[in-house]
Amino acid sequence: MKQRLLTIFAVLVFSISSLAQGIEFEHGNWDSVKAQAKKQDKIIFIDFYTTWCGPCKMLVKSVFPKKEVGDFFNKHFINYKVDAEKGEGVSLAKKYGVKAFPTLVFVNAEGEFLHQGIGGMQAEALIDLGKAALNPDKRLANLLNNKEIKDMPAHLRKLKAERLPFDKIYESYITSLSKEELLKREVYELMVEFGGNRTDGITFDLIYNNQKGFKKVLGDTEVKSYFYERYLSKAYQLKYSKKEPLEPFYEEVNNKGFDFADQIKATLELTGYNYSGDYERFVREAPLYIEKYALNDPADKYRTVFIEACKFANTYPKMKEYMIQVGEEFIAADYKVTEVCSFIGNSCKDGGDLKTALNYYQTQSDYCKEKGLEDKAAGLVKILNERIAVIEKGDWTLNAEGFDQFNGLTVNITYLSTSDIGGYKETERVTIDDGKFTLKGNAKSVIPAYWIIYENNKTKSLGSVILEPGTFSLVMDSEGVALVHGSAYNYYTYNAWKTSPDYKNAIKAIQDYQESPDFDMQKPEMREKAMGLLNAKQKIKDDYFKTTFKKSPDPLVKALVTYEGKLYADTRIDDSGSKRLELLEEWLPDHYLVKTMKYNLKQAKEEATMRNSVAEGKAAKMFVSKDHKGKEVNFQQIIEENEYVLLDFWASWCKPCRASMPQLKEVYNKYKKNGLEIVSFSMDTKREEWDKAFKEEKIPWIDISDLLATKSPVAKMYGVTGVPVSFLIDKNGTIIASQMHGSTLYETLRNVFGF
Repeated sequence: MKQRLLTIFAVLVFSISSLAQGIEFEHGNWDSVKAQAKKQDKIIFIDFYTTWCGPCKMLVKSVFPKKEVGDFFNKHFINYKVDAEKGEGVSLAKKYGVKAFPTLVFVNAEGEFLHQGIGGMQAEALIDLGKAALNPDKRLANLLNNKEIKDMPAHLRKLKAERLPFDKIYESYITSLSKEELLKREVYELMVEFGGNRTDGITFDLIYNNQKGFKKVLGDTEVKSYFYERYLSKAYQLKYSKKEPLEPFYEEVNNKGFDFADQIKATLELTGYNYSGDYERFVREAPLYIEKYALNDPADKYRTVFIEACKFANTYPKMKEYMIQVGEEFIAADYKVTEVCSFIGNSCKDGGDLKTALNYYQTQSDYCKEKGLEDKAAGLVKILNERIAVIEKGDWTLNAEGFDQFNGLTVNITYLSTSDIGGYKETERVTIDDGKFTLKGNAKSVIPAYWIIYENNKTKSLGSVILEPGTFSLVMDSEGVALVHGSAYNYYTYNAWKTSPDYKNAIKAIQDYQESPDFDMQKPEMREKAMGLLNAKQKIKDDYFKTTFKKSPDPLVKALVTYEGKLYADTRIDDSGSKRLELLEEWLPDHYLVKTMKYNLKQAKEEATMRNSVAEGKAAKMFVSKDHKGKEVNFQQIIEENEYVLLDFWASWCKPCRASMPQLKEVYNKYKKNGLEIVSFSMDTKREEWDKAFKEEKIPWIDISDLLATKSPVAKMYGVTGVPVSFLIDKNGTIIASQMHGSTLYETLRNVFGF
């Protein structure tokens, strides 16, 4: 028996070890890793990563764990992971010139550089990178150690393309040139490309000390532009990064013999309008700046006015118009046409204006073909054409999975109406089978909606979704969180904050507190802490919406987060809601979402007025409605015939309403003979659902409805926007109490009837 158990154990161990997959990384320090490599006569593979790097996480999650990757790397390398921003990773990253993440470096046991690759990559590409590191003829170290270089500029560009250190080689080359060799356009262009953006150093000094010679070759404007760009960059750094006074800087510019200190001041002032949010002033002042400083220098108009307008084109509608105006002037002058089209196209695409983006990508593509240049825009033209075709057709498909706990139940989507402002529409219901369902529809714009699961016409579960043209997946995870994948609008409106660590931690804090053994909401101190935790969770969501509104370039994203976060309403301590709405009206004139938010504000104001008019001590509003048999019921007559009337607003789909039915029956049976009547008013829209709930609950009192839900005149006159809501009215038609539920209802009626 013992031998048999040992055999089974050995088989299990072998099976488990044979299933081991993925790269096995060493956990020691750098010295121990080198010692291990030397002992095993292997090359070291280093994954330089950071905690915030998305491609780094992709490698860890999807590539490093693959069996074929593990088999190759574990056989040929000692593998080591290094956080480039912590501990010894900082010095190692500096040693190997790591400036982008992930950087995948291969070194020998002595720590000497052999090969590298940069960025996320799939398994096959990673294995190919490893094979190149094993092949002495393919290693990038050959580039660094090449002593027989015939074309140094080409060699330097190859080093730069491979992101290998080139500074020392460049400086050695550029200082070896004679004055005659130095004063050539191609050498100047190499110096601009590799010499950095500083106002000191070898490159700057060489050009400064040889100004006259370079001006003969290049012209005064180009040389002056070189110095101006570098001093302007330094001015930005001093003002915004270092926050140092600029007077010594302007003195330095003048002492160097340059006459552009005033222009730098004017440039900082002009661009500063954008960074302070005064976009309108930028648009107003930019033409004056061009007239004074940039009429003879298109480069300055390009960098100071056009590029700045592109940066902020999606923050202010007139800025976008100005960007296009200046861009068209450049295109007409045949100046940087491909760059101009690319900037405008990218800006419009980011702002959701795909048709304008397409026009500029197409212009860029046509220009490239005409000039015999590489057509970089052709792919974007194709992509945008396909996306625009999908949007114009408007069909959407939502494929859901992971809903196994709801098998056999029905589901549909209820969504905002784009024509009947303030109203809703819904799709047909489908049955959930094997945890899956598919819903389809048509949407010419993005539309906030809810998926709703029903059990016997009662809402069992629901969640938010943004409908937009295309095909997307809705996946519910093991924790019951359902998110739409493959949709940018769902990501920015819901997924980003729902999946953030801060929000998840806030949810967990609430759950842990509620599940604590001594938790009791009746205790003031516990109730206060619970409310504090709920408010903290809500603040994370609110802060996200406000930040997204401010930073997103897409007006539709701005509109969605404003709608979802109710950021369009002013409060006593924050009047920014109306400002957001005004901006959205400029961005999206006549858009149904803007109209819906304005409608909601109007409704809220009317409802607040109505609620005040039906407060305790005010006269009840009289109306006539119909019961289940279609018989008219006069509310005033019921009040006159009874001592007290409890008017209760409810709905078949409202769980708290249905849960309160036993209590209502209890007080009805107890006080009916003493003059209490109950009139319940349903906020349903479908007669069959209202009738069904009425029969299921066996309601013994008067139950009426006009089946208009929140659009009901009766609901509006009582300021009802949600249920349950109740009012207790005396024989004189005066409201003596409202909002009574649970123990509050018992206490109110005991006080009224005296028992």
